[in-house]
Amino acid sequence: RHQAKPQRFFVHARGLPFAAMHVATVAMLALLLLQAAAAATDMNGERRCGASDEVGQPQVSSRPLVDAPIRPHFDGRSANPVSMALGRGWLGEKITETASPAARTYTLVKMEAKAKSMGAVCLDGTPGAFYISKAPEQERKKQQWVIHLQGGGWCYDEPTCYNRSMFKGGSSSYAIPKQTAAGLGLNGMMSDNCTVNPTFCNFNLVMGWSCDGASFAGNREDPVAYKPANYTMYFRGRRILDAMLDTLISDFGLGDAREVLFGGDSAGGLGAYQHANYVQNRLKKCSWSSWSPMKFKVAPGSGFFLFHGNVQERNVWPDQMYNIYYLSNWTISGNACLDAYTPQSKWLCLFPQILYNYIEPPIFVMNSAIDLYQTANTLAAEPIIGFPGEGSSQISFWSGYNSSAAPGWKTCSGGCAQIELCSQSNIDHMNAYMDNFEQVLVKPSTFRKRGNGAFIYGCYNHDAELSSLNYGVYKVKGVSMQVALSRWWNSRLEDASKHSYLESGRYSYPAAVTDANPTCNSWFDGVSS
Repeated sequence: RHQAKPQRFFVHARGLPFAAMHVATVAMLALLLLQAAAAATDMNGERRCGASDEVGQPQVSSRPLVDAPIRPHFDGRSANPVSMALGRGWLGEKITETASPAARTYTLVKMEAKAKSMGAVCLDGTPGAFYISKAPEQERKKQQWVIHLQGGGWCYDEPTCYNRSMFKGGSSSYAIPKQTAAGLGLNGMMSDNCTVNPTFCNFNLVMGWSCDGASFAGNREDPVAYKPANYTMYFRGRRILDAMLDTLISDFGLGDAREVLFGGDSAGGLGAYQHANYVQNRLKKCSWSSWSPMKFKVAPGSGFFLFHGNVQERNVWPDQMYNIYYLSNWTISGNACLDAYTPQSKWLCLFPQILYNYIEPPIFVMNSAIDLYQTANTLAAEPIIGFPGEGSSQISFWSGYNSSAAPGWKTCSGGCAQIELCSQSNIDHMNAYMDNFEQVLVKPSTFRKRGNGAFIYGCYNHDAELSSLNYGVYKVKGVSMQVALSRWWNSRLEDASKHSYLESGRYSYPAAVTDANPTCNSWFDGVSS
C-alpha cells in the first residue's frame, strides 16, 4: 500500500560532457515519473485509486435500531450587509481575496450505474447521489477540493428506518437536480461566498447526499424486510461513499487533487471521523508525485457525539446506536481501533471519543461543548416505546421520537429550546455535560498531536460551522471559527496547542444566551424571541 520512495541518482559534471549530463538528467526525471506512475497503477494498467477497496466487517447478527430526527439547520444566508458594503468581513477585517461573482450551481449526480453494479443505494433502493460545484474556471488548476458528508441524524430499528425512507433522509428522490449552496444549507465553511468563506470558497465543493441512516457506514448485503408495510430497505451507505469517490476520480478529476479537506456535519461529521483514514488512503493512491504528496486534512463539524447516558444515567442514545450498528452492518475500514477491541466491543469504535485515538490525518474538531442536538437526543432523551422493532413506527418521524422527552426538558432542549426557561437542574446537567465533553476530547494523545487542532465553543447550537453568521461571529480566545479553521488549514504540522480553542465559560441560573460566550447570539442560540 505504501509507495516506494524513488532512488536518488547523483551525476557529477567533472569528466562528463555537458550533453551527456543533460541526457542523464532527463533520463533520471523520466525514471522518477515512471516509478510514480507505476505506484499509482495496478497490474491491469488501471489507476489503483479508481477502484474501491470493498473491505467490510463480517456480517453480524441482525439486531435492529432508531432515528434521530432531521433538524432544520439555522443558517445565516448572507454575510453582514454593512461589512459587505464596505468590502470587509464579519469582524470588519479587509477582504483581499477575489469574491465569487455569483452563487455557483451545485449539480446533482445520481449514480444509477453504481447502484446496479455496486448496490450503492439509499434506504428505499433509489440510487446513491452527491452534489458537486466545480471550482471557478480560473481556480481549477489548483486542484483543491472540499468533500462534505451531509448530516441528518440516524434511524435505529426497522420501524424508524422505514419512516426515514419516506423522506429525503432515506431517498434520493427528493434531491433537486440543480441547487445553490444556500439551497442545500451549505453556508459557513461550505459557502461559495468569498466574503463569508475566503479560504475554501473557490475549491471544488462536493456534498455526499445522506440517505442510509447510518453515517455512510451501512454495508449490509441482504435487504431488510419490514413486514408490517411489506417494504424492503437497504443499508448501503458505505457503498455510496465508495461509489462517490470512484465517480469523482473517474469523471471529475479528484484523482489529480493536490489539496483535500474532508468533513461533514452532524451525522455526516460522525461519518468523517469514521472514514477519515480510509478516504485518505484511497486518495493518496492517486498521488502521482511522491516528493509533492497530496495535502489531506479532516475537519468534522458537530459530529463529536459522546457515549453518554441521559439525565437518569440510562444509555438511551448509545443503545440506539448499538442497534443500528448491527442492523446496518456498520463498516469502518483502515482504522486500528477495530484491532484494539474484542469482536463484542468493536461497535464502540463508532463513537468519536473512542475512534479519535486512531485517526491518522491531521484533524480539526469543530463542535459545541453543549451541542443542541446532543442535549435533546442524548441528555434529555427517553427510551422509545417498543424499541427495538415494536410500536415505534406509530410515532411520526418528525415528532423527534424520544427527543427532549425526559421530565422537565421540553422547553429547555430541542429545536425550539428557550435557554432562559431552563431550570436550575437543567443548567447543572448542561454544565456537567460541557465539562465531560472537554475532558473526553483532551484526554487522548490525538488532541496534542502535531498538526491537529480544535474549536470548541459554548453556544447552545448545532451545525454552527454551516451558518454564515456563526462561522464568522463565534469566537474562542478572541479568534473566530472561520479564522481558526483557516489558520489550521494553512499550517504545516504545527504544535496542536497553536490551533486549539476550548470554551472556558459555563451557564448561570437563570440562564442567558451569552453566559458561556459573549459572541453567542440570540438569533440562533437557545432562542427565546
